[in-house]
Amino acid sequence: MGSPVVDTAERVRSGRLSARDVVAEALCAIETADPELNAFVHVDRDGAMTRATEIDRIVAAGQDPGPLAGVPMGVKELHAVSGWPYAMGSRLYQGRIADHTSTLVTRAVAAGAVPVGVTTSPEFGRASFTASPLHGVTRNPWNPRLTPGGSSGGSAAAVAAGMVPFATGTDGAGSLRIPAAFCGLVGFKATYGVVPRGPRHRGVADNDHYGVLTTTVRDTARVLDSVTGLDPADRASVPAPLLEAALDEVDLRGLRVAFLPTLGGAPCDPEVAAVAEVAAQRFLAATGAVRVSVEVPIDPDCAAAFRVLSAPDVYAAVVAAGSGAPGDVEVDASVRRYVDAARELTVSALLQAHETRARLVAATAAAFEQMDLLLTPSTQVPAFDAEGPMPTEIDGHEVDHWGALAVTYPFNLTGQPAISVPAGWAGGAPCGLQIVGARHADALVLAAAGAAERSNVR
Repeated sequence: MGSPVVDTAERVRSGRLSARDVVAEALCAIETADPELNAFVHVDRDGAMTRATEIDRIVAAGQDPGPLAGVPMGVKELHAVSGWPYAMGSRLYQGRIADHTSTLVTRAVAAGAVPVGVTTSPEFGRASFTASPLHGVTRNPWNPRLTPGGSSGGSAAAVAAGMVPFATGTDGAGSLRIPAAFCGLVGFKATYGVVPRGPRHRGVADNDHYGVLTTTVRDTARVLDSVTGLDPADRASVPAPLLEAALDEVDLRGLRVAFLPTLGGAPCDPEVAAVAEVAAQRFLAATGAVRVSVEVPIDPDCAAAFRVLSAPDVYAAVVAAGSGAPGDVEVDASVRRYVDAARELTVSALLQAHETRARLVAATAAAFEQMDLLLTPSTQVPAFDAEGPMPTEIDGHEVDHWGALAVTYPFNLTGQPAISVPAGWAGGAPCGLQIVGARHADALVLAAAGAAERSNVR
């Protein structure tokens, strides 16, 4: 299987391929894509071609433009790019232009990447399908009736439709992994702090991770190796692990691997569970890893704790818009729930939420003493209607908002690395296998994802 990011970059670096040709092809793909997909909300043709020309000049001068040389990239609208629209899917910020650039984008550009435009997100990224009051509905390239997932759904749709080889994303409760699953892509939430989130990131909840969506594990490793590392503007940033090299060096034989179709007793769609089970079995057979039986206890209070911890960030974004009292502004229903939770927040509830998180971190740490990797479906449900809402029933069981997030959001609370790789199809669209590791086992998780990618039929 080819790796579009790596293959393109190496050909541009060697002079065998013009960055201008690569970027022009991406711009053409965006312009001629089915508008129903609604993946991009802003395209900077002139800026992209200027940057591509600069890359070609560097190569012609005998210099190396970097490991992402000439590779077009989409930028999720939650990531700022100076001079570009920065509305975050909200009418509250309609017309706002960014006056700074996200560290993730800055570093990708320094490594040779070429930003071409802004991809869609639900309002403030607070939904697992991509539809916003500002930009409307984004659809799945494999089946436009269905969602590409969220909140990085525009990035996922853009990559899955072949518009760009990679695009940035965020993951606050599964927002990289769920779109990756629904669009047949790779979505990696690295250990909290590995991908820096500066500058100006509030991060009160310490739940949200930055990353990218790609078509292959090697492409993901290449991009992350280009953007990770300590960032003075991000208090949570940590030293960079080496990821691409680990794909060829980590020995997976004998690893203790658990497969759980669900966590915390939440139901899982039977078709999705069956596809993930087959993918897990293929992974075990291909790697020589050993299946073990381990339970990962999830406190029923974790969902409430997540909402409490996340509410101040959403509230701050609404207040910063300066559009009136938070109770009066018009926002999406999912955002409204967070705003209302923030307005009713008490010190007692905040302390309880932190205690719940602490118990979860301790419980998962104990579980990972008995295993090296945890495999689950990437989400509890197949892709659902593009317009939403979130599923309210799974396998005959009523669920709330967190039912379809039961295998993803806990690892945002713990900050562990987790990745979704394609596993097969369910309900008319792709679905994924999630691989979770202990904190800072990023290289191991990516190496395992590479093995799963090779062993599973895409």
